[in-house]
Amino acid sequence: MQAWLKVTLVLCLFGTLREIRPSEPFVTEFLLGEWRNITEEQLNRDIYPVGTYSYLSQLVVVFLITDFLRFKPVIILSGLSGISVYAVLLWTSSLEWLQVSQFLYGMYMATEVAYLTYIYAKVDSSKYPRVSSYTRIAALTGRFLSGVSAQLLTHFKLMNFRDLNYITFSAQILATFWAVWLPSVQYSIYFHRRNSIENSLQSNIRPPLEKRLSAQPKQDKQTFRSNVIEASTLITRHARLAYTRPKVLAWSALYAIALALFVQAQTYIQLLWKQIQDESDNPVAYNGAVEALQTLLGAGGAFIASWFTRASNPAPVAAIQGVALFLGTYVPNVYVSYAGYVVMGMLFHYTITLAR
Repeated sequence: MQAWLKVTLVLCLFGTLREIRPSEPFVTEFLLGEWRNITEEQLNRDIYPVGTYSYLSQLVVVFLITDFLRFKPVIILSGLSGISVYAVLLWTSSLEWLQVSQFLYGMYMATEVAYLTYIYAKVDSSKYPRVSSYTRIAALTGRFLSGVSAQLLTHFKLMNFRDLNYITFSAQILATFWAVWLPSVQYSIYFHRRNSIENSLQSNIRPPLEKRLSAQPKQDKQTFRSNVIEASTLITRHARLAYTRPKVLAWSALYAIALALFVQAQTYIQLLWKQIQDESDNPVAYNGAVEALQTLLGAGGAFIASWFTRASNPAPVAAIQGVALFLGTYVPNVYVSYAGYVVMGMLFHYTITLAR
């Protein structure tokens, strides 16, 4: 087996294990259940926002640390933060500890960037399309299995909502253990650059810049200070060159808005479903099945988007996404809300694939 394929398979198994979280489709049901003494108002205002802002505040820092530490330590940190999240959920009960778990969950989600970017530092650029597909499929497989298993285990009363956290906790331990076996990365994009990587990046931005950078003296071993200064300079140049292009700016804004919409919907939609179910005659929750279906259709949306170019107009898709979310939020029927969430998620995966 070729070396690049071995590395990819090891990483993909980590990605699948990391995404096996059957507790997530029913996390709101668990937190508002008999195991904790909190209200929907507290969950909505005092707990979930901590995770959202934690994720936002740590994302940029984690991106820079990931490059500086060369990916693997941050991947292991991702697993450790996942273990910490579900340990707190299982063996604590206070509101303060729930807020701690949300901070850790923000770290857990932010460190996912290491999983998504590690492979680009380990394989030749000619393999990028294939390894991107493999790592994405691995993550979606884990999410799909989580949704299906969560629905089956709760529907047939084989486990309650709290017990699902034990599966998630175990999966995070296995993922962390597996991450230890990932090969270390020698080079990164900014802090530990290889000349060929830098030249490749610059040639994709603007040819004159390549000539200017290639004229600068290179040293094999740099001091920490000079390394940081050089990395900061390169990051600034890349940002300036990228975001002075209207098309890059527009697609980046679209990606950011789509991601923000999806994260917010994913965070708070379970509260809405529970409220609708409590007011109706049908208390059965199909959250797991909905998450599995959304993942499956999202993979289909990403596949369809891979056949289009960025010249495609995303406005109609964004409009449909907005309508789906609006109907799923304001129509007091849980099945309409389920459908709106599934459509919104499917179009989200389509949009971000198109944006990339």
